[in-house]
Amino acid sequence: MSIDKEQFLKQFSQQALDERISLFLGAGSSCDVGYPNWADLFRPLAQELGTPIDDSTDYYKLAQYYANSFGSAELRKRINERINRNKYESPLLEDLIDIGFSNIWTTNFDNAVELNFQKKEVLTNKVFRDADFSNIDINKRINIFKMNGDVTDFNDIVATQSDYEQYTDSHRIMLMFFKRELISSTFLFIGYSFTDHLVLECLSEIARYLGDSCNYHYTIMKNDTQNPYFKHFVDDLEHRYHIRVLLVDDHKDIPVILKDLNKRIRRKRVFISGAFSSSDTRIEEFSHSLSRNLTATLLENDYRIINGIGRRFGTHLVGYANEFLAKQGVRDIEKYLIIKPFVGNQKGSAKDKKKSREKVIKQCGAAIFVFGDDDNNALNAQSGVLEEFEIACKHHKVVIPVAYPGMISEKIWKNVKDNITQYPYLEKSIDLLKYEQPAEAISKLIVHILDSV
Repeated sequence: MSIDKEQFLKQFSQQALDERISLFLGAGSSCDVGYPNWADLFRPLAQELGTPIDDSTDYYKLAQYYANSFGSAELRKRINERINRNKYESPLLEDLIDIGFSNIWTTNFDNAVELNFQKKEVLTNKVFRDADFSNIDINKRINIFKMNGDVTDFNDIVATQSDYEQYTDSHRIMLMFFKRELISSTFLFIGYSFTDHLVLECLSEIARYLGDSCNYHYTIMKNDTQNPYFKHFVDDLEHRYHIRVLLVDDHKDIPVILKDLNKRIRRKRVFISGAFSSSDTRIEEFSHSLSRNLTATLLENDYRIINGIGRRFGTHLVGYANEFLAKQGVRDIEKYLIIKPFVGNQKGSAKDKKKSREKVIKQCGAAIFVFGDDDNNALNAQSGVLEEFEIACKHHKVVIPVAYPGMISEKIWKNVKDNITQYPYLEKSIDLLKYEQPAEAISKLIVHILDSV
């Protein structure tokens, strides 16, 4: 049976925070950029053959019949004409990219995915032949695995029944990597109907070996109330292939759900801003105490910490977070502590640092501000803490300042208090967010605020 929206958001967002997610895109995912789905792509070809298209059509066979009648070169030419003439900007793909998938798998020929990543200045690596696997970089780039080939090389696309029958031999390494990822990662299938056998055969093989120990994957599909077999099809996807299905009434509901998923993931990512140059003993002591308590309290409550390693305070945060995670026996520390240094003092670096700060803060749900002093030796004397506050406000993040006398965080704290109606979640707690309070109490209060929001 299908799962409900809340179950999906809760289960998949946790997988995303643990960085164990991959994306599988079918033809339906490219429709909002004007690319045709399989039915639209092959309908003109079916008309030339004098054959109908319906939900039971096997498109590999249809393409084979067309190639038999008009030649393989003509088939690829006709597909190329439809695929290579459209725009690429896609709100759906933008939402999917923001979720943070480690790898993308697709049966699409088009280049919409690559171009949307490029627009966001994210490096990608395209893999569509077995020979390409010698060049992949698992950790440094987003890999886009194009299982049926790519628009740049229509001679090697998988379109006909003959192509499909030879797939096991022609794409042996592709299938090996795909099966490995189906075992080690949690997939979200978008725009994929599961009507061909490529994915289901891989899942079936894994299930035969692993049985009930297989991990579950997820898909979002439009409910087909007119099809008497659809409910049984959904049940079969879960029971035999370990795919949990979230049903929607309209395809327009899918982007809304993805935005909710993004919000759910961001809410658990907390950016901590702070730096100081003073060697005052009281500041040092408060920095150590707050860093130790705040990192432990956030991590205990399953929040992820993002930090730019501001002077002194950033070092304290990173050190105590590492210490806490090590004591908990956590080996993959980078999943819980994400370090994004904003460095450079040469000409033009201020602009680059602001751009980096904006990119990082946009991926978080909240930002905490502590300390902060102006660096009069820098080319841009404005405090990085103040700039990060301005960015957080611009993108409507949850803002939590901890006032320390004479520092930027006190200015931010006063600004927030003077405009408290803009920060309703702080109305009852703003006066307790001051360095005079015990660090442990401040840390618990911050988590309470985050949970309530």
